[in-house]
Amino acid sequence: MYQERQFSSMKFIGLLVCLCFLVLAVSAGPPQEGTGTAGTITQAIPLAQVSGNSTPPNGPSDPAEVEAFFDRVMPANLARYNVPGATVAVVKDGRVVLIKGYGYSDINNKTLVDANTTTFRIASVTKLFTWTAVMQLEEAGKIDLNADVNTYLKGFEIPDTYPGHPVTMRSLMTHTAGFEDENRHSEADNATDIIPLQQYCADNIPARVYPPGTVSSYSNYGAALAAVVVEDVSGMPFDQYLQSHILTPLSMNQTSIREDLPPDLASNLSAGYLYANGVNVPVHDAIVVAGPAGSISSTAPDMAKFMLAHLGNGTYGNATILSGQAASLMHARAFANDPRVAGMCLGFYEQQYNGVRTIGHGGDTDTFHSLLILLPDQQAGFFVAYNSPGGSPARDELFTEFMNHYYPAEPPAVPVPGPSDASRLQQYAGTYESNRHSYTKFDKFVTPNPQLEISATPNGTLTTSTGGSAELVEVRPGVFSPQNGILPASGNLVFHAAADGAVDYFCLGNMPFLVYDRVPWYATAGFLDDLMTAAGILLATVLLWPLLFVFRRAYAIPEPSVPIEARIARWIAGAAALVLLVFTVVLLPAVTADKGLVHAYLFDQAVPALLTAVLTVPVIAAVLTGLTVIFTVLAWKSRYWTFQHLLHYTIITIALVAMLWWVNFWNLWVFCL
Repeated sequence: MYQERQFSSMKFIGLLVCLCFLVLAVSAGPPQEGTGTAGTITQAIPLAQVSGNSTPPNGPSDPAEVEAFFDRVMPANLARYNVPGATVAVVKDGRVVLIKGYGYSDINNKTLVDANTTTFRIASVTKLFTWTAVMQLEEAGKIDLNADVNTYLKGFEIPDTYPGHPVTMRSLMTHTAGFEDENRHSEADNATDIIPLQQYCADNIPARVYPPGTVSSYSNYGAALAAVVVEDVSGMPFDQYLQSHILTPLSMNQTSIREDLPPDLASNLSAGYLYANGVNVPVHDAIVVAGPAGSISSTAPDMAKFMLAHLGNGTYGNATILSGQAASLMHARAFANDPRVAGMCLGFYEQQYNGVRTIGHGGDTDTFHSLLILLPDQQAGFFVAYNSPGGSPARDELFTEFMNHYYPAEPPAVPVPGPSDASRLQQYAGTYESNRHSYTKFDKFVTPNPQLEISATPNGTLTTSTGGSAELVEVRPGVFSPQNGILPASGNLVFHAAADGAVDYFCLGNMPFLVYDRVPWYATAGFLDDLMTAAGILLATVLLWPLLFVFRRAYAIPEPSVPIEARIARWIAGAAALVLLVFTVVLLPAVTADKGLVHAYLFDQAVPALLTAVLTVPVIAAVLTGLTVIFTVLAWKSRYWTFQHLLHYTIITIALVAMLWWVNFWNLWVFCL
């Protein structure tokens, strides 16, 4: 969902305060992403506080013990985060160990979650089905993972932004295609408003802002594009392919990718809730346009079958959806932003927790949050889905409790920092932001990307602008862990250095699907706000010109003799300044504060006419500014005015250019809609 912008005294107040991980010192939980933004990470719980019983020697294999563990953990988990209900599936050694529901699927009717029948939306866990379909076609020799996807696309092409470096299926599966992220057209108001997948992908091709294969940046569009390739190669709509090649063979009879669910599944779908003013209120969930990226609804038993199929190297019961070779390739590490962090597999992503490798995927809609985790070496896995936003931190906590209970490890020793480290750690201090955002479209302004500050303390530790009770200590060169010894499931904070040795981004050790870029000084929120404010104040001084004119007339003071060009120069500069002031102080705040207008921009196929008109204003200002620059040169050359007046005119010109730079930074042009 979009984030509304607000203005006060010409300053933007309210770029969101920091992402995900970034209660890093006190947070923990598996990586989470989906159709929305990356979620927060919650605090890991020490083993002594988690495990009421001794560690089971064979992992989650005893049904009675596993049920007792979840019965102990889940009620508190739901209550702590105000979640009405959840569904859970646990598998081990080729069999289902636990299927159980907790809490309510419908609070008003007091309907309890029935794990066998209650359907939950699994959001971006859907992508694992899309990637499985891709691997089936790769196994059949119909898709080359390293070929240009344009080889397979029939209705449109991905632009050749980086000649010689095409988008491949491998780069789509590892989120390294280099696409920017956009919110526009990603959701619909009603299922009937969903446009065909082919049309969505053809009409909404995001800009490629990184060369493929350089860094990961999570992309829903990439998953949708992969599904279009599946359609074009297989010759059937993706939902039909999914049904006939994955769902039906695995007898996943209570699973559907349709937003307009069949009646039997719709009647069993849990309500989605928002917690506000102490009450959980049922709300309509987001309707995802790019279905293969996040539209599946399913039950715990069906998800158990899918987990068992992947843990069985593509085989579950009598059904084989992947060969062992294809499954192994899909589960293997395929890309990493840094050797010291977990990697992307082909669709799954790795995590390392307590020394155990897991692969999995999280999912988030507005109200549903899910997590699928597989432990291939231990032949175990679990799935959980929640029906309110509190499910995001709840699933993180469940993950840490599950791993600490069944696969515990003593926390590693944390070095003792000292003041001597403080100056060296300054190289990591700065402003950072996730690389998952819009770079070239108006979306950049409508949904601003949160920024965070990392600071070096005199004690030889790092802190983040989100605060927290624990500071970060360097445990290896460029690798930082919480000083309190509780490692978040998101992993260590790992700084990456460019070829010149300067830090250019950081990664979270267990969030391999994106990086946090270092923000240059001129792109920080503070500088941008101050620049717009200063430029606006300077531009407002053009009002002195008519005031001086009125003053001279009132007191019969003769007007200085200047050529007609000088008068034209002031009229043009004054018009440019006033146009930009009206745009930044009146028009832009008005249209972005209009939730209905912004909603129409994000959801409707056509751009609202009012928004088109407003973002045409800076184009007019740019033309006038260009003329002003020319007149500035002529004014100095021909000495139209006194030195003081020439200096003032020059300052106005500089302020116009600065304000237009600000406009350009935020893509506030009609051609960026």
